[in-house]
Amino acid sequence: MRDWIKKWFHNISFRLFLVCLVFVLCSEAILSGLSYRYIKKEITASQLNQATQLLHKEEEYIDLYFLLVQNTLAQLSSSANSWRNDLTAAQAALENVYQENSVMLTDVYMIRKDLSILGGNPVTKVINDTREDRGPLYRMAYSNAYGAVMVSEPYTNFFSGWTVTFTKAITIAGEPMAVAVDLNLTELQERLQRVGGGSNALQLGIMDQEGRVILEPAGSQLFSVSDHRLRFGERDGRSLVEDKDDVIEERINGTVVTMMKSINSRTKWIVFSLYDGSDLQKSLQRMETFFVSLLLLGFLLSVMTAAFVARMIRVPVYYLIRKISQVRHGDLNVVVSSNRRDEFGKLAETFDEMLRQIRTLIEHVNLGERKKKELEIQVLQSQINPHFLYNTLGSISNVVAFGRYHEVDNIIASLISILEYGITDFSDRVSLEQELRNVKDYLYIQQIRYDCEFKLIEDIDPETLQLPVLRMALQPIVENSIFHGYAGGRKAGAIRLSAIRREGHLVIGVEDEGIGMTPEKTVDLLLANPVEKTFDQRKRIGLYNIHQRIRLNYGEPYGLSVWSEPGRGTCVTLTFPDDIVGMLMEDQERGKAV
Repeated sequence: MRDWIKKWFHNISFRLFLVCLVFVLCSEAILSGLSYRYIKKEITASQLNQATQLLHKEEEYIDLYFLLVQNTLAQLSSSANSWRNDLTAAQAALENVYQENSVMLTDVYMIRKDLSILGGNPVTKVINDTREDRGPLYRMAYSNAYGAVMVSEPYTNFFSGWTVTFTKAITIAGEPMAVAVDLNLTELQERLQRVGGGSNALQLGIMDQEGRVILEPAGSQLFSVSDHRLRFGERDGRSLVEDKDDVIEERINGTVVTMMKSINSRTKWIVFSLYDGSDLQKSLQRMETFFVSLLLLGFLLSVMTAAFVARMIRVPVYYLIRKISQVRHGDLNVVVSSNRRDEFGKLAETFDEMLRQIRTLIEHVNLGERKKKELEIQVLQSQINPHFLYNTLGSISNVVAFGRYHEVDNIIASLISILEYGITDFSDRVSLEQELRNVKDYLYIQQIRYDCEFKLIEDIDPETLQLPVLRMALQPIVENSIFHGYAGGRKAGAIRLSAIRREGHLVIGVEDEGIGMTPEKTVDLLLANPVEKTFDQRKRIGLYNIHQRIRLNYGEPYGLSVWSEPGRGTCVTLTFPDDIVGMLMEDQERGKAV
């Protein structure tokens, strides 16, 4: 199992699949997470902003009520002089004010000293008897020496239920009275709830300076009220009022509830709004479901995208692998090119071009090897030429006829040395010293044969004697000097051999003092057919043969160059590389290839 996992992990298409899958999936997860957080933040900010706006609306609404009450009380106070101590006129004024403001005011009435009332409400006009619960209101009105409007604590009114009363001291017909305006807090609560849009997530309420609830949000479970005292989480109304922060957060039943509060400057009431985030939680839950579905869909799309991208790589790669495998098994005629126009198509075209070049190189190598063998066979044929053997044996016969028996052994030894040297494998290289020894044996036989002296002059750098050269590279040039330079051996002369290392090359010169030739003919020597025929139809090795053998073995920079001038002789220069180590390594590589 572990090996199987390693095998797949090292597969480039599988790794590309994983990279694409992780990249696309991570990108989607990051975008989804950021989007979720951004939307959550925006919704929360929007809800809190809405709560703040509702709080301001509530303050404006309370200000409107307070101004209405103040205006009502001021209107009745200023109208008291026009009543001329007539209680009937006062009753009529109260009825008129009530009718004008009955939508917002519960009742408008006057409390007499005996705690009976003159009411503007049709009910209180009839039921106007003395009630002890009006005593605190009457006394509150006269508790202020400046005659300011006083506001009672919330209480349960017999006529209007949960009520708050605004009072002000007034005198009519010499009788001290208190003008009172009742506000039904239950109706006010309903109106504020309508202002809040009826949302359970955003609820409005009012507290006094002692933390007592004046207006409790209807049906709210965000806080509890005990003895008109508010409890918000672990905190009571008093601590909430004393808290200097306008925004307070508490965790209630696992939900973070935010309270925003402000003090109404006219009534000194604490106006507050509660935001429990329940709607937000529901919205976020729906969003979470949406984003989870989106992630699952993204995972599916990521798998499909990654598989598609991996397939785009795997198919052409496996195609190239199959084709390359055929080439590895020796089929060089494989055609890799396809109809693709992408990078893989270019790669296939490049591979096809490389195969074409390899086939061409192999053909050239095979052709070069065949050519080398042909040239080597020509050299071998020249060495075992029957005419050469016949003439050499004839020379031995002449030596015996003239009684020069002491020379017979030397001639036979030279002949055997030449034959052994020439029959050896021509692909081998020999040292310059061995090649010089073969030239000396050859010249010795030719001097006996023609009874003519061909003096060998050696100008050899001792450092070059062990440098490698091609076998049978010098002897054919010496032979040409005798047959062409010295009139087929009928003319004596010297042959100069020189060898020197120059600029990383081994330069060997073979120079005679023969009849020479024109520069035009020297050029044709290296371009002519490698086998040339003499006047007696005997085959000899030409300079072309040697030139081609050197270039096939060492490369284009090496080979022969010929200088000649009529009447002044000819000089043939051979150039070889002098890197012994490099050539030995090359020979080893060739041996391995064979």
